[in-house]
Amino acid sequence: MEKIEKLLNDFEALTSEEKLSFMKEAMPFMAEIFANDPKKMMAEMMPFCMNMMKSKGMDMNRMREMMKSI
Repeated sequence: MEKIEKLLNDFEALTSEEKLSFMKEAMPFMAEIFANDPKKMMAEMMPFCMNMMKSKGMDMNRMREMMKSI
C-alpha cells in the first residue's frame, strides 16, 4: 500500500492540467485491466464509481447530458 499512497500523494500535488494528462496516459492501462476481467470491473468498479459520483453531487443522467453537449 505504500506505493499506492505515494502515487496518490504525487497525483494530489499535480496541477489540474497535469492530472488530466496523467489520466489520459493511464486510461489505456485501466481499459486493458477491465477488458481482461469485465466481470470484476462490473462487480467492483461500477459500484465504486457510482458511489463516488453520488458523493461528489453528480449523477449518471447529468453525465449523459454533459456528454451529449460535447
